[in-house]
Amino acid sequence: MNSATKLLVVLVCFILAMIGFLMKIPVPLRGHDKLLHTGFYFCAAAFFHLLFRKGLLIILACLALFGVMIEYLQPLMNRWTHSNMHGRFDKEDIYANLKGLALYAVIGLVIIGVSQLIKPGGKSAE
Repeated sequence: MNSATKLLVVLVCFILAMIGFLMKIPVPLRGHDKLLHTGFYFCAAAFFHLLFRKGLLIILACLALFGVMIEYLQPLMNRWTHSNMHGRFDKEDIYANLKGLALYAVIGLVIIGVSQLIKPGGKSAE
């Protein structure tokens, strides 16, 4: 996949995530909000790590900043739209986002380590 296509994929994902996170979640899922945050950020980190293959720390940092930005945007959107259709700032959501990123960071580092061991010309297991 070329760089332009990857950039388009990132842009589409960014727009869809913005829309999704700025809306309130459906009532049946509200009791699982933190699990949804953790799962989303874990999957997003895995997706972008697979898409770019490098830059795990940059991916994790960008996703963490995105999560904080979304939390700050939610009350602003409520004010701008004069409605309460959006969520509210919740530091627990940020912690859940970071938990998903930390879980993937462990797995991502294992993936990087194993790929370095099996890569031709890489380190040997001796």
